[in-house]
Amino acid sequence: MTVPVTALRRWLVAVALLRCLSVYLGFFNVSTFKNNLFDLQPDLVNDLYGRTFAIWTLTTCVLCLICAKNPCVPAIYGATLASFVAAFAHFSTEAIFFKTISWKSAANPMVVAGISLVWMGAGWNYYTNLARDPEFTLSEDQEHESNKHD
Repeated sequence: MTVPVTALRRWLVAVALLRCLSVYLGFFNVSTFKNNLFDLQPDLVNDLYGRTFAIWTLTTCVLCLICAKNPCVPAIYGATLASFVAAFAHFSTEAIFFKTISWKSAANPMVVAGISLVWMGAGWNYYTNLARDPEFTLSEDQEHESNKHD
């Protein structure tokens, strides 16, 4: 397996794990969620919004993990990339237009989404062209099998 593919996979798993924190906060600790993230207008965040945000974030966690497993499928790769566009747009508009979130609170999710957007956008042809390379899938399967026997 090539190093860039391994690096992207690790990044996507790390992002999914980070997003799990937002899922937890949205379901089980809405007060922390609204006061730390939507710090400029926490009164607009209620339990329903916390759960909705948690479900959306859980969906994007699963999407990141699916893409980490097989980044060379264009539909999966594109959907994952689109989830980062949506996250970046959400936090940008909340900070710029709706003024519900400070730049300090928006910084972390926007940096993660921004890095992911640049990486995945620039790497679209590289990663999705691997799907056409039968050696990629074969070598991945062989590596998995050899790890089972170790």
